[in-house]
Amino acid sequence: MYDVYANNQSQPTTPPAPPQKVLRFDRGYATSRPGILKLVQLLCNLIGFICIKVSWVWFSAIFYNILYWVAIIITSFLLLSYTFHFVEKHDRWPWLKWEFFYCCAVTLVYVGLSIFAAVVGESGWAVGFFGLCAILAYGYDGYLKYTAWKRGLPPQ
Repeated sequence: MYDVYANNQSQPTTPPAPPQKVLRFDRGYATSRPGILKLVQLLCNLIGFICIKVSWVWFSAIFYNILYWVAIIITSFLLLSYTFHFVEKHDRWPWLKWEFFYCCAVTLVYVGLSIFAAVVGESGWAVGFFGLCAILAYGYDGYLKYTAWKRGLPPQ
């Protein structure tokens, strides 16, 4: 009689292990809004770099070279980090905060250098146009990162 009672008791269950966070390629990130913004940023950086190389103003080209190469390297790293879910694997790092400050810094530097190149340079209108496109892309991306950071959303 009491033997049946002992057999029907439920055993304590162990909680399931958390899912493994692995690096994987995600083709869908390139079609999302942040992915498209990063591709536009890279394209504007590259075309602006080509335009400033065609220009004869060497003083402006020095600062543009620094800006373009730093922006290309960091934006490429961020694009690859999101595409391969490196950000998801290291979710304890403040990705949104870092990327927000990066976008703000690049936007402010682009404003100054684009105005300078548009006023001084021979092909300044092209550099100014692609600088404006980069300002809009980095500014909007920074706005998206700021709203996600303040809402407490995960980076990916």
